[in-house]
Amino acid sequence: MKLVIVTGLSGAGKTTALKALEDSGYFTMDNVLCQIAVFLLQNLEKGESELNIEKLALGIDNRAISSQKEFTLLLNCIESLKVDYEMVFLESSDDVILNRYNLTRRRHPFAAPTLLESIKREREAMNMVLERSTVVIDTSEYTSKMLSNKIKELAVSERKDGINIHVQSFGFKYGVPLDLDLMFDVRILPNPYYIEELKLKTGNDKEVYDYVMSFPESEELYRKFIDLIKYMVPLYKKDGKQHLSIGVGCSGGQHRSVAFVNRIAKELSYLESADVYISHREGERHHWT
Repeated sequence: MKLVIVTGLSGAGKTTALKALEDSGYFTMDNVLCQIAVFLLQNLEKGESELNIEKLALGIDNRAISSQKEFTLLLNCIESLKVDYEMVFLESSDDVILNRYNLTRRRHPFAAPTLLESIKREREAMNMVLERSTVVIDTSEYTSKMLSNKIKELAVSERKDGINIHVQSFGFKYGVPLDLDLMFDVRILPNPYYIEELKLKTGNDKEVYDYVMSFPESEELYRKFIDLIKYMVPLYKKDGKQHLSIGVGCSGGQHRSVAFVNRIAKELSYLESADVYISHREGERHHWT
């Protein structure tokens, strides 16, 4: 059985993630108490249930974890049953969560005097879960569609002896993704934004890609990036890392970084025992900078 536990901060996208997993063929359950999760997993693995579930996703947030001991018992149960699992922790910045709660007018599960204090208390309480998670996703700059796509990409990955490599482009002006393991900056290269015929295109377009890669420094920078990545991937695998997140940033995340990400991902796709997928964080922005 393949198990995905979706956890993290309230307002960070747990409902969206579970819906994406359901669309990917997972049987999903939300707000599952740790004790109930242990009982369910033991019965499913021992064949004592009439349910035939090959893919299971459980939403477990702070309300379902009464103590660190209870949470540890759940993880020990999963490991003792040798269940193939991922624990995905969703987080976001305080101001983004504040804005999301103000828009939905929902009540935060932590009943602190202020909403900001509730968010801070939950963040502290969930530190132990964050430390044990196998995948951490910062959804601050994600739309629901972007998060859904990332979760679906994670869900279809079945490779157990390799490494999942996520290569993403982003714009520094919108903030640096918090879940990066490696980050590269290509703002030193000429910007296609200032070329009139390229301004409204992206690094996915051949004209922009050819322009970005036409400079000697672009080629040299790319070779140094890819050589470093190829050197580090085996070291990450040796250390037991299953998910590697690589970010390439430029000013607006539309031209140079997109071109570099596409090229890096293509070359990394030839690596042995590696699943490579890409995303362009600013791809859905309607303004161009």
